Amino acid sequence: MSSDAANSAPKAPVVERMDQLVGNTPLVRLKRTGEQGGATVYVKMEQFNPSGSLRDRYVAEILERGIASGNVVEGDTVAVAGLDDSAVAAALIGDVLGLKTRVFAPRNASRRLFDLVVRYGAAIEWTSEEGGLAEAIEKAAGWARQASDRLYVDSYRREAVRDAYAAMASEVLTALDGAPLGAFITSISTGGTFRHVARELRESYPSVRMGGAILGDLELPAFKEHRFNELARFSMREAFALRDELAAGEGILLGPKGAACVGLALQLQKELGPDDVIVALNPDSGQRYLGWEQEFIDPS
Repeated sequence: MSSDAANSAPKAPVVERMDQLVGNTPLVRLKRTGEQGGATVYVKMEQFNPSGSLRDRYVAEILERGIASGNVVEGDTVAVAGLDDSAVAAALIGDVLGLKTRVFAPRNASRRLFDLVVRYGAAIEWTSEEGGLAEAIEKAAGWARQASDRLYVDSYRREAVRDAYAAMASEVLTALDGAPLGAFITSISTGGTFRHVARELRESYPSVRMGGAILGDLELPAFKEHRFNELARFSMREAFALRDELAAGEGILLGPKGAACVGLALQLQKELGPDDVIVALNPDSGQRYLGWEQEFIDPS
């Protein structure tokens, strides 16, 4: 970087705690992938959140609200179910807020994120293989109810989750600075991100096309009802192949959900005008999947 570029660069943030870095993740333009002369495609890089995923947003929102209200105090314990991105987020953010984290997960859960969770200080409570995630959720919620110094954190705390994702949508609109948003693409599993972001974006762009990239066999008929919703299904094999293409061509390493979102964005790029902008959401770090691909790909 030249001295002139360094002098004109935005000032780097100086913070007291890592949770203060949640949000304001960058948009990166795709320059070598897709249709020349088509709509511009940006990737919203949620892996730049402190724990490496979108889940930092709602976890931080829930915990910070609890502390502000006095319902959560230093030394309390956060309970989460599943050895996933939410567990990593709770472990990191809980730690910097002076909270302990206990993760309930089936004994046969993937160990892909295990090292991250325990290095941030979380304790693991294994539940039965037979009970699956449903039992882990029941155990986590039940354990939290047994004492006043425990809080069960999940993605169904509607107000906190809504506000966290509304903030992300607001970030996108601010970053685009008036550029016409033709489409926003997110992956769909439970559909929470899709619904909350769509509600916020459509206040400014009523006809924005909301894309939902679906990995696997999930059926979501309700999302097809809106005339500006676009759904597309991708196999994990297709997602990882596009991930590798983007890594080699653009220098960005996305997770499979993010790669699938880009895949749908490239489909819509052909239908939108050259002045339109498409934003594809990458929810987590592609580095988290390196070496674990076969766990996600159906051998058949």
